[in-house]
Amino acid sequence: MKVLMPATHYYPVIGGIETWTRNIAENVAKTAEIFVVTGKVINQPKKEQLGNLQIVRTSLFTLKNLSHSPLFYTLSLLPLVFFRSLSLIKKEKIDVVHCQGFLSSFLGFWLLKFTGVPYIVTVQRMEAKHNHLKKFIYRHAAACIGASRAIGKYFEEIGCKNVEIIPNGIDLKRFENLDRKKGDKFSIMTVARLEKVKGVAYLIRAMTGLQFSNFELLIIGAGSEKRNLEELAEKLGLKDKVRFLGEIPNEKIPSYLTLADCFVLPSLREGFGIVVLEAQAAGVPVIGTKVGGILDLIEDGKTGILVRSGSSEDISQAISRVYANLDFSRSLVQNAKIELEKYSWQNIAEKVYETYLRYGHISS
Repeated sequence: MKVLMPATHYYPVIGGIETWTRNIAENVAKTAEIFVVTGKVINQPKKEQLGNLQIVRTSLFTLKNLSHSPLFYTLSLLPLVFFRSLSLIKKEKIDVVHCQGFLSSFLGFWLLKFTGVPYIVTVQRMEAKHNHLKKFIYRHAAACIGASRAIGKYFEEIGCKNVEIIPNGIDLKRFENLDRKKGDKFSIMTVARLEKVKGVAYLIRAMTGLQFSNFELLIIGAGSEKRNLEELAEKLGLKDKVRFLGEIPNEKIPSYLTLADCFVLPSLREGFGIVVLEAQAAGVPVIGTKVGGILDLIEDGKTGILVRSGSSEDISQAISRVYANLDFSRSLVQNAKIELEKYSWQNIAEKVYETYLRYGHISS
């Protein structure tokens, strides 16, 4: 089987969908031939062959900042990625096109019109239901893969056919033999984009409701809300308790998680929540809000604690419960680790490959 992935961004660009695309491409390439067409990135070759995986980079500009992609870069690469993908489909007799997110799916739609090769869509974050163009593009896909039940429900509500629920994956080897670092403070951690939708303000406010004082809040991430969040912490008298660590490369996240005694994802909306799995894999008790994909990852009271979104009071109570009951916290960690194996990239890739077989045109 031959699979084409037109990707607006690909490794080493930093991001959840980029991590997904890379791991699916590399793992499925053990069974099929994979062609990734994407934009140019600094210090990366224009063409690369890794076993059955071929990566082709084409764009007017070269991306230099791996954590931020200007809009002009993304939009300008679309026609070049399209024409290179069109050429590969005809030359290699591609069986199926696998698109990641909306812009990639937009290309998949036009590739279908020009070649007749079906496209499959993957979406990993919640989409706005009123966007008629997205609805149109997703409805024409041979199958739609949602990273969570919440995204799968969105696909069904807008009339998509052949909806599959395949979660994000995690490289469990990265979390083996971690050296836990116990400090003199109870360390609460979150890893999130500093945007309103991530609910970090509610987490900061939750610190004022804790019944113990030997704590610190470690916030990893960057975004437009950073200044407002810093001002909030200062206003609440938490300037010395809240530390903003900035954006950390994904490969370093496991070592940072060893600093945490408790992990909180306070999102107001969440497509999946890969950081929940990462914290669980690192052996940290996890608290998450009752939204989107987090509901798929946490069984309340067994593998973590679920709280109402937008409730600082609930977050405070949950953190206090983790702090006060060591046996309970240990049980959350042990139960979560039992569930993690189903999120290994090998298992996830096998499910994606089965989707290719069901909905692709097999010519090889």
